[in-house]
Amino acid sequence: MAVYRVVPEPSEYDRIVESIWKEIPPEQMRNVWPNHAMSYVRAMWKAETGRKFPWKIRIGTGNRRTWLHYQVFTVNPKQGWHDINHDMAHFIERRKTGGAHTSSQLRRERNGAHLIVRRFLETEPPPKKAKPDMVIVRAARVDAGIKRWEAKLRRASTALKKLKKQQRYYQNAVGS
Repeated sequence: MAVYRVVPEPSEYDRIVESIWKEIPPEQMRNVWPNHAMSYVRAMWKAETGRKFPWKIRIGTGNRRTWLHYQVFTVNPKQGWHDINHDMAHFIERRKTGGAHTSSQLRRERNGAHLIVRRFLETEPPPKKAKPDMVIVRAARVDAGIKRWEAKLRRASTALKKLKKQQRYYQNAVGS
């Protein structure tokens, strides 16, 4: 018996997936931060398979797609959310069923788009941490170093007192 897969029509894709993306401004669609892209890949995999993402993830650049190569999963934030989501839906569909462009792949892509809209869209980059004044940091390191060496000096002088006391004891024991 032949197994036929239902291939969705382009109009269904437009109705189901593209309708989600139309609500989002284009600059926000291209505004993908690398840490968000990696978190999205892990979250999408977990949502669709119920398991932890098993491969190492790296950030790709240039013309690299979001896909698995030699046990390292590459995600390219420069692609934008639309392409990352599309590639991730294809990747999960291939891993689970071996097929592509099926109705379940369309459902996965829709779920991924909802996940992105719900958790990962941001208009501005995360705020950068204020860098501390290096003079103050280095001064604190010097103070901590002095404190450590003074503690070592106290321990060394105590150890020397004990050893000199033992030396006197044994000199008296041998001398008698």
